[in-house]
Amino acid sequence: MNDGKSPRNERSSHAIQCVQRYEAMLHRNEKLFFDVEEFEIIISHYLEQNEWRRAKQVLDLAVEQHPGSNDLLFCEAQVLMGMGKLNPALAVLDRLEKIEPFNEDIPMNKAAIFSQLRDHRRSIEQYKKALKLAEEGHDEILLDLAFEYENTEAFDDAIQCLLRAADINPENDAVLYELAYCYDLAGRNDQCIVYFRQFTDKYPYAFVAWYNLGNALAIADRIEDSNEALDLSIAIDERFTSAYFSKARNLLQLGRFEEAVQCYRETQEFDGPQAVTFSYIGECFEKMERYHEALIHYDQSLALDPNWTDAWIGRGVVKDLQGRTAEAIKDLEIATRIQPDHPDAWYYLANTLGRAAQYERSLAAYTKLNTLDAGHLEGWLDHADMLLHLKGPDAAMKKLKEGEMVHKLTSAYRFRMVSYLLRCGREQQALLELEDALMGDPKGHSALTEHYPDAAKIPQVVHIIALYDK
Repeated sequence: MNDGKSPRNERSSHAIQCVQRYEAMLHRNEKLFFDVEEFEIIISHYLEQNEWRRAKQVLDLAVEQHPGSNDLLFCEAQVLMGMGKLNPALAVLDRLEKIEPFNEDIPMNKAAIFSQLRDHRRSIEQYKKALKLAEEGHDEILLDLAFEYENTEAFDDAIQCLLRAADINPENDAVLYELAYCYDLAGRNDQCIVYFRQFTDKYPYAFVAWYNLGNALAIADRIEDSNEALDLSIAIDERFTSAYFSKARNLLQLGRFEEAVQCYRETQEFDGPQAVTFSYIGECFEKMERYHEALIHYDQSLALDPNWTDAWIGRGVVKDLQGRTAEAIKDLEIATRIQPDHPDAWYYLANTLGRAAQYERSLAAYTKLNTLDAGHLEGWLDHADMLLHLKGPDAAMKKLKEGEMVHKLTSAYRFRMVSYLLRCGREQQALLELEDALMGDPKGHSALTEHYPDAAKIPQVVHIIALYDK
């Protein structure tokens, strides 16, 4: 006769009874007897609640009632791990491994400890050991192993682990997400597209795979194809808001701002009002130059989360565009206080301070940006241009050279350097730099002539440009 109770419900009920009996014992200041299994259940409960001190108290009572019990060693190791006592936990696991050499949970926990100790090589060894011992759950172990390979920047090995995991369990969404992430880290976007094309052919209802494919196609600048993949992801799971956000980003890139707004609004039907969503909608209205509506949405974002940095930045940018410079500076200063390491906050603050003729503060903000994010090319270019305005081309060129290690091969950087060299009267060096720049980007010379129109009046410059611009 089926009484409606599943084994899982019975275990859950038993666990609740054990914990309640233990806590009632404490409340009455009594000392009751529990068997080892009951102690394991109670300790696990407190570990799941991150109540390490209480778990340790239970463990101490368990050892007192069952001295020498090997079954409690694993609980001891987990309690020590939770308390941050990693080396003592390892010592306990070593003892337990001699008793239970075929228990895959032991190398799994040892791997987690080595990972926390940043000993990724030994962590990898332990995960490989767990793989050999485990009878099931290989996809999850391979996922953990992939994380360790990522920590050592061995992305090829990580990808191979994740491919194996996806073959074992194609419904493991965490594996699919991580695989797409690894392809991106490894700079193998083309392989990512090929893989997820094949995967969606085999598993056409895998909405996460369609989502990953859509993102990879967007990186390849195949925006319409990306939207098709994202639409399929949404069709399979209409509540999958990540796909809506990716599609909205594509629409924003295409300049289809109204459609992007609608896409963001659809996510609100499932997620409710979110600071990030209102902030993105504000950005869309900003792009449409509907500044009043942009500010309304940035304010709505901040009403939900006063520390949402992007909304403060958006407010500052819009107010600057409206000519409300002093207000813009205040908003951008708030953004830098909330998130001192946010490059865009410092970039827009530096720009706005420059327009307000607060040059010392602007230069300090640009310096902060250069330090925080050396890869922020616009920051270097605008910083150098401010020095051009204030101190002349030599100072501008010196500043730009500071970013050379990161940006030397970038077209915009090269043409800007040519501009400064020409302004300094170093024509021969400028012409050599110009040839290098044109070899990399034969059509990019407008970046030079727009920045320094007089360059178009120099015969040698015109001649070199003509050689490449065919």
